Amino acid sequence: MKNCGIDIIEISRIEDAIKKNPAFLEKVFSREEIEYFNEKGRNFQSLAGFFAAKEAFSKYMGTGISGFKLCEISVGHKESGEPFLSFRGKKMDVSLSISHNKTTAVAVVCGTDDFIETPLKDEMKKLLPKREKNSNKGDFGRVLVIAGSCGMTGAAVLSAYSALRTGSGLVTLATADSERSIAAGFHPEIMTYGLCCENGIIKACALRDILKLSRDKDAVVFGPGIGQSNELIVVLEELMKNYTGKLLVDADGLNILAKRLEMLSEKTCKIVLTPHPGEMSRLTGLSVDEIQKNRKAVAWDFAKRYGVCLVLKGYETVVAEKDREVYINQTGNPGMATAGTGDVLSGVIASLMGQGLECFDASRLGVYIHGLAGDLAKNCFGEYGMVASDVMSKIPEVIRYISK
Repeated sequence: MKNCGIDIIEISRIEDAIKKNPAFLEKVFSREEIEYFNEKGRNFQSLAGFFAAKEAFSKYMGTGISGFKLCEISVGHKESGEPFLSFRGKKMDVSLSISHNKTTAVAVVCGTDDFIETPLKDEMKKLLPKREKNSNKGDFGRVLVIAGSCGMTGAAVLSAYSALRTGSGLVTLATADSERSIAAGFHPEIMTYGLCCENGIIKACALRDILKLSRDKDAVVFGPGIGQSNELIVVLEELMKNYTGKLLVDADGLNILAKRLEMLSEKTCKIVLTPHPGEMSRLTGLSVDEIQKNRKAVAWDFAKRYGVCLVLKGYETVVAEKDREVYINQTGNPGMATAGTGDVLSGVIASLMGQGLECFDASRLGVYIHGLAGDLAKNCFGEYGMVASDVMSKIPEVIRYISK
């Protein structure tokens, strides 16, 4: 896909910034750029052009200046005088044009590469599950998604299909029997199972089937679009007591859990919770404002107290688990604040757990992949028009990028 970024800046702004704060020069510009600036008699037109190029490059990538420093983007010159861009010492395969007059500088960056060498990419590559040539679908994890209710089948399907898109070998969606045929019509790759229900909501009589279905599963998701009832409290509590694999609780599942938090003390499985601030408020009793002001501390305290991996969603998603350094995610954008993206994340993390990663590693790799898929979706559709299925469709591209 062809991408372009453009930026224009008044030259006087750069000159004033350096005169007021000399440290601005080394903070924003690379050593090579500063040398060029000095060799040209401290020509602020050139420096303003460099600054515009950095901003244009960030717009071309669709990331903004997030997770890296402006001085890590550097403008160099070929022997012919033609400018080129480097990022962290690597020459970028983009075309760069810089123009200026006495008052303004303009830079345009164009190319076809959707990706930037994002922070932690190499570390995330190490976490990515390896796939041997002589493998079969059973080697890549069996995931069970217990989700959906009348009118909320989409949440269940988004979670299940995202698990497949992240690499799961087998995914089963267990949903209210009245909704099973609807769910089955979305993607033939998802296996479906109808559970005992009433008025489109799973009942406690489904517990026997749920425990049987979960017995051989490497990871289970509970909650997306499942609705709320007293009977579902019993279902979740018994699942936590009897399942011995890795369980992710999301969405309605978190609201169910908030009504009886003590069930966490009787769990036999490893648990990941993925609340947004509103759900975290119900889990903790804290206001959303208190949570947002202390996201890292709130997530860490809850994870330590209840022995879970806590993924606090939102801007700079927090992943916390006892005895692990808190991870703050840097991928993603405001366009992801749309219905269903959380359901996609639950499927991504569950898939990685099912493929063998421990809860914390699956969660930090999962939010990284999910956010970067959102950045690609933004490049295609913009922040206003992108939807959850757009994010899901970009997951394979992100995984291919990480694996390189």
